[in-house]
Amino acid sequence: MPLGGPGLSKAVGVRELKTRLGSYLREVRRGRTIVVTDRGEPVAELRPIALAKSGRGAELDRLVALGHLTRTSKAALAPFRPIRRKGRRLSEAIVEDREDRF
Repeated sequence: MPLGGPGLSKAVGVRELKTRLGSYLREVRRGRTIVVTDRGEPVAELRPIALAKSGRGAELDRLVALGHLTRTSKAALAPFRPIRRKGRRLSEAIVEDREDRF
């Protein structure tokens, strides 16, 4: 039974987990979280170790593991720097133009 959205987590009973542990561990390696239930009540979660950390990096790692995201190989863009030009500022010209309307 899916929990929290398709492909993100799955609930499994203790007996089925014991029987098919290998296949569930493969799912966990692919980034899926398995919720273990005992008589229908959630008692534990199996998740990749990388998902145990918190924060933005952990969420990105999880999405990469699920195949929903790929990381870029390019370097980050340099911060934006305004271009300095001689003459009047554009903002001043806009304000002056608007004053003429009123």
